[in-house]
Amino acid sequence: MIILGAGLAGLLAGTQFPSATIFEASPPATQTHKALLRFRTDAVGTAVGIEFRKVRVHKGIWYDGRFSPAATIQLANWYARKVIGSLQERSIWDLETVDRYIAPEDFPAQLAARCGTRLQYSMPVTSLVDWGTPVVSTIPMNVMARMSGASDAPEFRYASIAIQRWRVPGADVFQTVYFPDPVTTLYRASLTGDMMIAEFAGTIDDAYPWEAAFGLTRAADMTPIETATQRYGKILPIEEAWRQRFIYELTTQHQVYSLGRFATWRNILMDDVLHDLGVIKRLLTTSPYNRSKFSAVPHR
Repeated sequence: MIILGAGLAGLLAGTQFPSATIFEASPPATQTHKALLRFRTDAVGTAVGIEFRKVRVHKGIWYDGRFSPAATIQLANWYARKVIGSLQERSIWDLETVDRYIAPEDFPAQLAARCGTRLQYSMPVTSLVDWGTPVVSTIPMNVMARMSGASDAPEFRYASIAIQRWRVPGADVFQTVYFPDPVTTLYRASLTGDMMIAEFAGTIDDAYPWEAAFGLTRAADMTPIETATQRYGKILPIEEAWRQRFIYELTTQHQVYSLGRFATWRNILMDDVLHDLGVIKRLLTTSPYNRSKFSAVPHR
C-alpha cells in the first residue's frame, strides 16, 4: 500500500497500515500542525498508543470590548463571512462547555516516528498513475481532480489562515473565544494549557487587543513562539452528488481511497478520519463486487 501525504490524516493512516510507504511532497521541517487541535474522544490516542488528556473547554464570544451572552444572527453572519466569505453555519453558535481530549504538543512528531523509514519526504505526486497497489490519498480533492482530468469538477473555494502561538507561563486552562467583529482578521483564539493559539483569516492583525478577552496583557503575560500559515484553512462545501461520485470513481477505477478533510472535501475532525480508516480497511478485504457498490468514505 501507498499513502499520499504526511499531514495528520496521512500519518494516522501510516500507523494503521504498518507496511505502507508514505510519500510527502514537502521536506520534514514543514510537517507540523500549528492550528487548534482537539478531539471529541480519546479513540485516536488509543488507536496509536498515545495518551490524551481529558479537559473541560469553556467558550465565549468577544465583541465591542465585552463578552456577548450568546451568538446572534448578526454576530454569526459576521463570523461566517470572515472565515469563509459567505453565510454558512459555523461553530460560533455552540458555546456550551464541553469535554474534549488533548494530544501531546509533539503529536505529529510522535506519529511520524511510528512511521519511521516508511515516511519519504520531498516526494511530490503530480499525476494519477496505476500504482499496482491500493493507495490512500490525503491529497486535496481540487488537486486530485486536476490530476485525474475531471473536466466537470466544480469550483473549489477555500481560504488560507494565519496562526500565531505564544506561551502563557503558569496557565493550565482550556478556553476558546470567538471574535466575529469585522474590524479584525482574528476570528478565534484558544488557550490550551499554557499554549495560546490565535487564528486569523488570511493576514495577521497585530493591532487588535484581543488578549483582553482572556484577562491578559500581551507584553507582560505572553511569550511569542512562532507564526505559520495554512493554505487550506477553511473550505466551503461543493455539490454533494459530484463529491460522492468523484470519491467513488477514484476507488473503483484507480484503487485510490480518499482520506481526510481535504481529500474528501468535508469539514470533519480527526475522530472522523479514524472512523473512515476503519471503512477503508473493511473495503480492502471485501470482494470487488461489494467494493464497487460503496466508496471508500461514507457519504455523510
